[in-house]
Amino acid sequence: MDMKFTSRREEILAKLAAKEAAEKAEKADKAQKELWTENSKPVLHADHKLPTNRREFVGAGLMAGLSFAVVPGILSTFGQEALGAPNCAKAGTAAAGGAKMPGYLQIELSGGAAISGNFMIGKQAAGAAFEPLAAAGYQTLGVTGVPTLDTSVKGQFIASSQFLAGMKSVMSAAALAKTVAVGMAGTSGDDTANNPLNPVQLATQVIGNPGQLVQIAGTGRQANTLGRTAPLNVGQNPGLAKATIANEGSLSNLVNPGLIATRFGGNVQSSVAVADLAHKLTASKLGVFSAKDLNQEVKDLIECGYIGAKDLLTEFTADKLTPTTDAAITGTPFNAIPVATLTGATTAAPNSPSSLKAIIMAKLLSDGLASGAVIELGGYDYHGQGRARQNQKDFEAGQTAGLALEVAHRKGAPLFIAVTSDGSVSSGNGTDYSADNGSHGSVLMLAIGQTAIPGTNMLQIGKYADSGAVDTSYATVTAGTPAAQALAITYNFAAFAGRMAQFEAVLAANATVNPFKGQEAMYQAFANKA
Repeated sequence: MDMKFTSRREEILAKLAAKEAAEKAEKADKAQKELWTENSKPVLHADHKLPTNRREFVGAGLMAGLSFAVVPGILSTFGQEALGAPNCAKAGTAAAGGAKMPGYLQIELSGGAAISGNFMIGKQAAGAAFEPLAAAGYQTLGVTGVPTLDTSVKGQFIASSQFLAGMKSVMSAAALAKTVAVGMAGTSGDDTANNPLNPVQLATQVIGNPGQLVQIAGTGRQANTLGRTAPLNVGQNPGLAKATIANEGSLSNLVNPGLIATRFGGNVQSSVAVADLAHKLTASKLGVFSAKDLNQEVKDLIECGYIGAKDLLTEFTADKLTPTTDAAITGTPFNAIPVATLTGATTAAPNSPSSLKAIIMAKLLSDGLASGAVIELGGYDYHGQGRARQNQKDFEAGQTAGLALEVAHRKGAPLFIAVTSDGSVSSGNGTDYSADNGSHGSVLMLAIGQTAIPGTNMLQIGKYADSGAVDTSYATVTAGTPAAQALAITYNFAAFAGRMAQFEAVLAANATVNPFKGQEAMYQAFANKA
């Protein structure tokens, strides 16, 4: 519809504003295209053998996650009463008082990223004010001189952090104001998928909900986590429903009614009636049915796992799952970046897979359709490739996290993000990262509150020595053990979510003692949510 102007001056000002907005969007498109083109280049090293397996291909940025989705089976779609599971609030779904249960997202940077070169971990003890390292130590972390900390996000990001710059490129001021960042010092093996840094299975059980459609969504193919790194050996549960998501097309498989949609000629009422009947059957009653007792068509439906969730036929239509049809997400650009750029809906800019996956996963978590998610980003074995390349990859990782946080903000949901990498890197001159160095390892935890910034007891767990390496004599539970670091991630997620009692209960059910009990001042960075 044409705009009506009350004066020639008003018309000219409106046209100038529109032109300025178009130029800004075009500039953002161009920047995104250049970033994606550069980030698509593989990372190969003269001192590394040529990639021969999937782990090495991913680390070099030559391979991404697969593009398929696994539909939850019949037992995961039956009513909770049939399985003897207690009712509980869904993640992203308002419970008493309007509070929402947060989702858990893990971003895995494959290859050994310089997290410690972006988020500064000092040499202070727990809860003390930030104490910088010696200048020589910062040089090994790729930082020249004593760093200046950025205060736009609560945390200890260095002012020159490209990870933080990526976050800022897509996050609103309101979202940044509700976000807190916490670092954890910890060594891990270099460039290997054997670091058990992924606790997504434990995290989903701590918040005690199965997600309305799936429990864990991921972009990788590790069987237990749908990420890349090995899973934490506490709380593993192969029965959790999982779905590998690569794009918006994958989402339709989560609610594909399959045979039930065709057996009744598209008649939704008839389909719902049959699904509702099966929903009322207990698993034990289904088990005693023999093939001859069932109509062959119904038998087909059960065997294919399509009976048991009538909501799939009515509530969860594909258009309600896709971010591009969600007005809360697409209503405004992500700063200067149009949504069409991020989702690949425009030919003016490339489809950045990490951007799209971040938006998809954040929507699933914020809407309570999943309770845990994992995004695997390849190409982080980037040492020796020049600082410009390394900065671009860090920017991409920060933008991925920032998009997820901004989506959660727009959806009015809390979200917890753990950023991990297999090992780390070191620098010899304070600029270019030149070698793998797991002694510089760290984990980054980001959290955004539903209405306000989450409370914290401190902004780092563990500490670094003046040399720029993890001080393994302090916070000894986590300093040198990746599995303990993953457990500490879940411990802090439980505090953020207000599920400490459930954390203890799940550990007890897995015959595991909480190693942080009695040492909360050293390991609990997030304050307990009331």
